[in-house]
Amino acid sequence: MKPSGTESSDSLSGRSDGTEKTSGKRKNTLIFACSGLSNTGKLTMQAASALAFRRPDLYRAAAAPKGVDAVEDAISDDFRILALDGCTDCCATKKLEEAGMKADAYLMVTELGIEKTRPSDLKLEYVDKIIRAIEEA
Repeated sequence: MKPSGTESSDSLSGRSDGTEKTSGKRKNTLIFACSGLSNTGKLTMQAASALAFRRPDLYRAAAAPKGVDAVEDAISDDFRILALDGCTDCCATKKLEEAGMKADAYLMVTELGIEKTRPSDLKLEYVDKIIRAIEEA
């Protein structure tokens, strides 16, 4: 589900038209993660951090509650921005909109079949599922 008010044509499994550089290589991605208190919010930052650690040549991670400074830096470095929301509260997307910015792609953890539950419901298979979705976005 795309957050209301966005005009992006991206979907959970879709690719943005602007993700390719002229050389044919995929643009680097800043994953702007919601980092909320529920399991889905916590999973966003775990997945973003894990992917940025595994593939620092392609990904950076930033926590939405910390602000949009990392987004501004990434935009100046020609990164595409992926808003990673944990649930329909769309915390990462709202933080971008408050700053007058828009993500190039959106993902919502609950739309991947991961139910929003208690904060301790953090399973490794959930992190892997989110990472796969990010890599496909």
